[in-house]
Amino acid sequence: MNGLNERDRKCGRFTAIGLLTSGLILCFAFSASAEGGWTTTGWMGYEGQGDTDLDNLDDGDFDFYNIGGGIKSSTMLGDSVKMSLGGDYRIVGYNFSDFPGPDPWGTVHVFRFNPMFNYRINEKWSLMGGPSLQISAEAGADVGDSLTGGGAAGVGYKWSDTLSIALGIVVTSQIEDSAWIQPFALITWGITDNLSFGVEARNSRGGEFRLSYALGDSWTLGVGAGLRRERFRLDDDGRPLAKDGVGEEEAKVLNLSVKYKFSETLSLEGYGGITVDGDFRLEDEDGDKIAKSDYDNSGYGGIRINFGF
Repeated sequence: MNGLNERDRKCGRFTAIGLLTSGLILCFAFSASAEGGWTTTGWMGYEGQGDTDLDNLDDGDFDFYNIGGGIKSSTMLGDSVKMSLGGDYRIVGYNFSDFPGPDPWGTVHVFRFNPMFNYRINEKWSLMGGPSLQISAEAGADVGDSLTGGGAAGVGYKWSDTLSIALGIVVTSQIEDSAWIQPFALITWGITDNLSFGVEARNSRGGEFRLSYALGDSWTLGVGAGLRRERFRLDDDGRPLAKDGVGEEEAKVLNLSVKYKFSETLSLEGYGGITVDGDFRLEDEDGDKIAKSDYDNSGYGGIRINFGF
C-alpha cells in the first residue's frame, strides 16, 4: 500500500508540474496577444484506442487514452524575422490486460517546448530553425533522465499564393539511444478553391499528411496518414528488470476526419481510423532490449478543438 501511495504521489506531482507549465504558457500567450503584434493559435484534444491484441502474448491486450493541448504565439522581430514560441503537454494512459507480471508501463507524460525562427530572404525564399526541448516520462520517473533536446533547420520556398514548401532536417537526442536524425517536409497546397493538401507536425506524438475538401464555408472532410511514436523513461517501481528503463510505442495511422469551423479562429474536428504495423519495445536503463511485441491493427479516434486569438 505504501508503494502504491508513493506512486500516486509521484503521479500527482508530475501532473501538477505539467499543468502548471501549460498554464504558464497559456498565460503568456494571452498576455502577448493582448500587448499587440502577437498572434496565437492552440489546440486541445482527446484520442483513444480500443482493445488491441499483443501478438507475442496469447491473451494479452491493451488500450490507451491521450489527453493534451498545445499553443503557439508568434510575432515579427523587425521586417524579416518571425519568432514563434510554442509547446504542448499530453497525458497518455496505457491499460494492459492479462499481461504476465507487472504491466510494462502506465501513464506517460510528455511536455515539449520548441521556439522557432523564420528569416524571410525575399518574397520567395526563407530560412527556418530553432531548438527543441522535451520531457517524456512515465509518472514517477526521474525528470532529468527523461529529458531530450535538439533542433531543426530548413529552407522554405513560396511557389505561389497557393503553394509553399519547406524542407529541412531534425536532429534530437533520444533516451538511452543514438541521436534521431530525420528529414522533414512542410507543405501547404491549395489545389483548388475547395481541395487542399498539407504535410505538418501535429504535435510531439508525430506528423501526418492530409488531403482536405471544403464543403462550403463551414464543413471540411479529410483523409490522412502519418506516424505515431512515443519513447519515454520508466519509473523505478515494481519492475526488477526494467527499473528506470525505457518504453517505446510506434505505429502508422490512417484516418478520416470531419471539421466544422465556427469562425475564423475556432473549429471543432473529429477523426477516426486504424493503426497498422504497431509495436511495443521494453528496454532496461541502458537501452538494451528486454522484450518486444507487435500488436494487431486496431481502431482509434479522437476529437480536437482548434482556436486562435
